[in-house]
Amino acid sequence: MTVQHKDKIDSSLTTFIEILSDEFTAKTGFGVYAHITPTDVDRAYQEYQLSNVPMRLFVRKYIQPFV
Repeated sequence: MTVQHKDKIDSSLTTFIEILSDEFTAKTGFGVYAHITPTDVDRAYQEYQLSNVPMRLFVRKYIQPFV
């Protein structure tokens, strides 16, 4: 894995976590880690990477059972 590829993955994961936290905060008033564990965040990100949907849409569908 090249440094550029790793940076892209890190950036994408950071964006995913920010969107996840924004959506949880908007719906519940509490951020992502009030609802799910860091391990769950990693699993959700892996699921997102296997999906063919935009990140924000994936996150909105993902958090539905929690709100």
